Amino acid sequence: MIFENLIYLAFAIGVIALLGAGWMASGVTHTGPAVMEVPRLREWPFTNPQQVGPLRIGLDYSAYLSLDRPARWQILLLNMPSVVTALLTAIIAFLLWQIARTLRSGDPFVPRNARRIFIMSGCVAGYGLLVEPLRTLVAVIMVDGTSAGGMIDTDWPFTPAPIGFALLVIALGSIFKRGARLREDAEGLV
Repeated sequence: MIFENLIYLAFAIGVIALLGAGWMASGVTHTGPAVMEVPRLREWPFTNPQQVGPLRIGLDYSAYLSLDRPARWQILLLNMPSVVTALLTAIIAFLLWQIARTLRSGDPFVPRNARRIFIMSGCVAGYGLLVEPLRTLVAVIMVDGTSAGGMIDTDWPFTPAPIGFALLVIALGSIFKRGARLREDAEGLV
């Protein structure tokens, strides 16, 4: 029961994050500069902090895209990686909540839970394969035609951790699928 409530809380936080990211992306109440962290620059390190066009470059291998008076489409584009992350998090939390609800009946090894776990692994892999390239694409679009054009590294920013975690979740889904199949076979024998 407490596990189900914790998952429900995580789902609620994910939905709130999604709504917050969507609200920021709409630009309705936007008053200050729009800021987004840039994944990587082609040339690093710089010897002093500087601003090149819309890029603010620091000494600690960090760069931020900062637009003082962004248009609504720029606000939407800059917040797109956050919206995708919040959406994937809300989907994962909802699926975990659905799995936790089946624990109340005492039998988590049902085919629906295996499918839910496979969908969760797809969301985790989607995060690993989509969010960082989307952030890079947004940064390249935002600096195109400025003095910072061409400074952003456009190589595929692959992060192996989410993909490895997705593979572990797929293994867990296979265990649930096998457990559900064994339970059905055992019920057929009785």
